[in-house]
Amino acid sequence: MRPIKNTTELIGIKDQNIKISLVFETDTHIEIQAKLDYPAPSCPQCQGKMIKYDFQKNSKIPLLEQAGTPTLLRLKKRRFQCKNCRRVTVAETSIVEKNCQISNLVRQKVTQLLTEKVSLTDIARRLRVSTSTVYRKLDQFTFKEHYDKLPAVMSWDEFGFKKGELAFVAQNYKTNELIIILDNRRQTTIRNYFLKYPLKVRQQVQFITMDMSGAYIPVARKLFPNTKIVPDRFHIIQHLGRAFLKTRISIMNQFNKNSLPY
Repeated sequence: MRPIKNTTELIGIKDQNIKISLVFETDTHIEIQAKLDYPAPSCPQCQGKMIKYDFQKNSKIPLLEQAGTPTLLRLKKRRFQCKNCRRVTVAETSIVEKNCQISNLVRQKVTQLLTEKVSLTDIARRLRVSTSTVYRKLDQFTFKEHYDKLPAVMSWDEFGFKKGELAFVAQNYKTNELIIILDNRRQTTIRNYFLKYPLKVRQQVQFITMDMSGAYIPVARKLFPNTKIVPDRFHIIQHLGRAFLKTRISIMNQFNKNSLPY
């Protein structure tokens, strides 16, 4: 490993209470070892005098990449104990939220990438965080929805959202512009969402393409009285392919596997 200098400016640590003791580079990442320490504050519970107690075990805090190399901060935080009520608290810093292991710089980068055309799994992979962390950040977003227009032709479909679960997606058939993603495909969920649109707006929908299962047809006809249901061409081709395969196998089974016709 080789030493790196001027790392405070390099990684954006502005907290003067963090003292770096060692920085080294491995084959996989840059690692920074540091301590967070400052004079004992007043007790947050009884306002009594606190004393320095010991250090918490290392917190592994991922930072932003440096020159394309993953960077990890191993931070030991000072613990304080109140002499009066014996309460123990941990030193806090601006680089990471209390009881959190992900730096604020990484959280800000997650927010930035969520506004770009990047998948959630790619964001998690690039920043070395879990996909659940990215999902939680996405849940904090607030979106302003408009219920004054719908496309003349919509496409309804479903996709795997979580393990063993399917989500519902509606989009503009002509432009592929997303209308809504619902976390399940139950008819009540679909109905409750589209009822937010006035009847006058729903009457303007002329066609809805969907799969051939027929599960969405009843709710679609109730919500959109002027629409026509059209099987999606992808599913038509898929069903034709399955039918041809089934027919081919049925014919093949009529012959001996060792015969010339087979």
